[in-house]
Amino acid sequence: MTDQQDIFSPDKARAFNPFLCAKTDNLKALIAEVQTQLDGYEFFHQTRKRARRPADQVSYERTVEAILCDLCTVELEPHSDSIHLPLSNKVLRSKSRYKGTALGKTLPDILDVMSAPEMDFVVLEKGHSTFKLVGDELNVAFAGGQQSILKAGPKLLSRIERFGITRDDMGHAAEEEVLILRAPKRHANSSAEYQDYEDDEATEPDRIYRRRFSSYSAARVTVFRLS
Repeated sequence: MTDQQDIFSPDKARAFNPFLCAKTDNLKALIAEVQTQLDGYEFFHQTRKRARRPADQVSYERTVEAILCDLCTVELEPHSDSIHLPLSNKVLRSKSRYKGTALGKTLPDILDVMSAPEMDFVVLEKGHSTFKLVGDELNVAFAGGQQSILKAGPKLLSRIERFGITRDDMGHAAEEEVLILRAPKRHANSSAEYQDYEDDEATEPDRIYRRRFSSYSAARVTVFRLS
């Protein structure tokens, strides 16, 4: 079991990228080995009352793949050693074309298995929110917080070394939205927020074209702004 004391540094954690996938047989073999052990844990501890439906199994495997790929990536980066990600129901149960399968409602349960002492593929520090009392009526107000932080555990680190994983083993999943619509900025120093939209006869052909283009270019997305 990994000792979690003093191993997390929020300053070295970057945002989770849910759109990475295994590009090579080498990384696919690592992921398959991990998933076999996760399946064994679920069977032994009877964590599920029934088998996943086919669509749920696809989402489960995609989530595990995205987590492992991004943790492999962050281990190979010079300035980061962990990832931060939301685990709140408000985020995970919301629907958005930009969110990615891995940021779904089953993510906390999957991480609980991956971080179990017998598994130790990931090390997880749960996020927290801070509140304060304000005003004469002592109203409760949100005062900040920290997202959950995830690091590669000893069993994943050993496999990264054994399989000789490099950044070339990672690719971008086809589910990543390549047509991004942004709302106007509220003021000069603000960020333009992502805007959901309905597909029409023009968006899908454009999406197919740009995904083909992205195979030959590092540029993954095109940004449109609402007027």
